[in-house]
Amino acid sequence: MKTKLLVAIATIIALSIFTESFAQMERMKMRDKMRDKMEERLNLTDAQKAKVEELRLNHQKKMIDLKANLEKKEVELKALRANDKLNRSEFLKLIKEINEIKNSIAVERANHQMDIYELLDNNQKKIWREMKPGEMMKEGKRMKMHRHRDSD
Repeated sequence: MKTKLLVAIATIIALSIFTESFAQMERMKMRDKMRDKMEERLNLTDAQKAKVEELRLNHQKKMIDLKANLEKKEVELKALRANDKLNRSEFLKLIKEINEIKNSIAVERANHQMDIYELLDNNQKKIWREMKPGEMMKEGKRMKMHRHRDSD
């Protein structure tokens, strides 16, 4: 009985890890397709593509650090909330630190977008500005829905 229970638990854990890994791979594929579609619409030169990739890699490194710091602070907040001696000043201090990191993430994203925008020629900038903010996300969802219909 115990062996069957352990096997069932191990199977559930393995499936959940596999499912999360698969979902992450799907998100990465979707992001790559959306990036390729945007590059295609903007008709980037090879030099622009190379510079965008360099900017993207640097941006990813910064975001990894910021997100790791955010996760650490969120874990600290969870521990603080579980503490019997929760006090207002420590709680508010941690909330402010979390919000500062979130703000840094938003500013970093905006700077990254502007770094790419500044690489574009006037015609590409016009196309960029005409693209609605959620347009690429909607395109990604359409591609995902189409893929699900094909697999049914």
